[in-house]
Amino acid sequence: AFYKGTIDLAFMNPYHAVMARKAQGYIPLVRDEDQLIGILLVRNEGPKKIEELNGKVLGFPAPNSFGASLYMRALLKEQHGLKFESRWLNTHSNVYRHVIAGEVLAGGSVQRALDTEPKALRSQLRVLFETPVAAPHPLSAHPRVTASDRAKLQDALLKYRTMNDKRPLLKTVRMNNIVKADYARDYQPLEKLRLEKYIGGKE
Repeated sequence: AFYKGTIDLAFMNPYHAVMARKAQGYIPLVRDEDQLIGILLVRNEGPKKIEELNGKVLGFPAPNSFGASLYMRALLKEQHGLKFESRWLNTHSNVYRHVIAGEVLAGGSVQRALDTEPKALRSQLRVLFETPVAAPHPLSAHPRVTASDRAKLQDALLKYRTMNDKRPLLKTVRMNNIVKADYARDYQPLEKLRLEKYIGGKE
C-alpha cells in the first residue's frame, strides 16, 4: 500500500521507512526515543559461537521484521557467511518458545519485545548476537498530507507524553518516550544496508 501511496498515514518498520521514502516520499513524523536492537537468542546451554549456527534452522517472527529478521539475516549471511534455514514463526513470543523447546537452534527478536516477557521465560534464554542500534518504527505521512496537518498531528502526539490518561496509548505501540522523527538523521543511514533482497524471505 505504501509503494502505491494509497494510504495517508502508516506505522512502519525502519527499513520500510527507507522504501516508502524512495517510492512515494513518505515523511516520518514521530518515533520512540529508545533505539532498536536486534538480538539473536539461544537456550542457556546452546551455542557459544555464532559459527555453530551454520547449516541449522533459525526462527524469526516474519521475513520483514527489521531488527529481528531483515537486518539480522543480512548480517548473519553477509558479515558472518552463515547458511541456514529460516523458519517464520509469526510472533516474537513464538520465537522464544520454539528456541526453548529446541524446535529451532536460535531465534531473532528485539530487546524491547523480550523485556515484556515473564522473567521465568527470559531466564532460559541467552543473547548470542546483537545488531547495531537503529532508530525504531516511525509513524509516517504521505507528502500529500499538508505540512500544516502533519505538524498538528505531530504536536498532538508529542503532548501525549505528558498526559497520564494518554500515555497508555503510546505504550501499546512502544512509543513510551515519543519524540520527533527526522528522515535524514534517523533512517537515511539505513539506505546503505541495501536490504531489499531480503524482503519477503526470498534470498
